[in-house]
Amino acid sequence: MSQLKLSAQLIDDMHNFLINHDDQAKDPGVASQYLCAVVGCLLGEQNMPDTQKHEILDQMFAFTKHICDDVAKQVSAPAPQAEVGIWKPGMG
Repeated sequence: MSQLKLSAQLIDDMHNFLINHDDQAKDPGVASQYLCAVVGCLLGEQNMPDTQKHEILDQMFAFTKHICDDVAKQVSAPAPQAEVGIWKPGMG
């Protein structure tokens, strides 16, 4: 897969685009269904064997699961604890 330029802004823009199209897309599950349907449409239009399309879909699912798990870990990670120590002049 290629290097992606994924950002919070891109995700928000895409989500807002879907919401402008269908208010139900405020629900992340509905928005995700739209995105999956778009992937299916784009891949379905390609002139390649079904086995190759299915391999690509399997790779994309694994990639999607990896991203989902990674984001979930970041969201659930505890906030860093404030460090307690001895302050000395000149330490800032």
